[in-house]
Amino acid sequence: MQTIAKSARPDRFFVSLITTQSDFQDLCDQIRTAGLVAFDTEFVSETFYRPRLCLLQFSLANGACFGVDPFLVDDLSEWWEIMTDETTTVIVHGGREEIRFCQFATGRRPRLLIDVQVAEGLRSRGFPISYSNLITRVLSRSIQHGKETRTDWQHRPLTQQQLDYALEDVRYLPEVWETQKLSLQKQGRLDWAYAEIDRLIDSVLAEEDREGWVRLPGYGRLSRKEMAVAKALFLWRNSEAERLNRPQRRILRDDLLVELAHRQPKSVRELNMTRDMNRRDYQQYADRMVEIIKEAGELSGDQLPQKPTGTGHPAQDEVLARILGLALANQCQELCLSMTLVATAADLKDFVRWHVFDKRRGPLPRLMEGWRAGVCGQLLADVLDGNVTLRVSDPKSEYPLEFVRDRDGAK
Repeated sequence: MQTIAKSARPDRFFVSLITTQSDFQDLCDQIRTAGLVAFDTEFVSETFYRPRLCLLQFSLANGACFGVDPFLVDDLSEWWEIMTDETTTVIVHGGREEIRFCQFATGRRPRLLIDVQVAEGLRSRGFPISYSNLITRVLSRSIQHGKETRTDWQHRPLTQQQLDYALEDVRYLPEVWETQKLSLQKQGRLDWAYAEIDRLIDSVLAEEDREGWVRLPGYGRLSRKEMAVAKALFLWRNSEAERLNRPQRRILRDDLLVELAHRQPKSVRELNMTRDMNRRDYQQYADRMVEIIKEAGELSGDQLPQKPTGTGHPAQDEVLARILGLALANQCQELCLSMTLVATAADLKDFVRWHVFDKRRGPLPRLMEGWRAGVCGQLLADVLDGNVTLRVSDPKSEYPLEFVRDRDGAK
């Protein structure tokens, strides 16, 4: 274990770079005893199928900070077990990649995860918020984040500056969460934070299981037969990328994949007539791609993917959702909530379809579930029912818009 600096004060912190399995085990024991730890990672994703983990960073509430070199510490399973147990609170900032690393290592979800970026969106406006801005907003401190944003984290040895930069990302997180937690408790929003972080974890894990080909640009404009070809090419590309541990785009770009699905070339010569397909790195797969296109092109009937179904009211959805967006923006401003955390444009359109066109039948939209229902559900319903009047109360005030419920004249 390489000691960098030591102090019990949070503004002068103890830093160690852990490079042995025994020291890593000692760290895990400390984390279990403490019951709370901040966590972050540095990784490289540009040249691999999955991001390559290059450094793990930890910070305890006493100010001690640790970096773990995964190139020298082979077995990280003890940490992933901690992250999935029900006794240790793990604090992250924008922790989508940390969730993925945990799921990939264990097949399980983090249990007591706290994402301070999400928590901040429930007590102030401006989600998502950068780490440096978060520290300034919550702790009234300014941090110097160095010049390591372009660092190749695979390179060894790590410099002092690189380690300082990496550990700065976890240094203040325990203190940030302590402040946020007290604030959210006073506002009655702590349960909102827990629920929203659980939803974040669900969404990240769902991305791993989602049918990735449906997110290809231009997929929805293809015919069903063309969709079948796009799906087949996507699955082959994914398998090949995983086998070679390379990014999928290095095997075949998205736009070229969709173009091949549309053209459905019957020979290598026809395939090469598509712009950029004569590149050397693509030519090694030319015969195989032609085979895949032929096989998928022979599918029919129920074997073909279904076309995405439209709502039938696209123009109305768009206009009414924009009106709801104004009402929601005003509500979030008054409640000091980040609108981008409360709802997306798709959420507002879903609400319109459910309330207006489905007559409130079927599954509840997200804006009528949990804490969101209390924040905006009834307001949005009143707007769509014509029970709310929008007016400009004072153009120069912080809250220039006013939404008046016609039934009782109350705001």
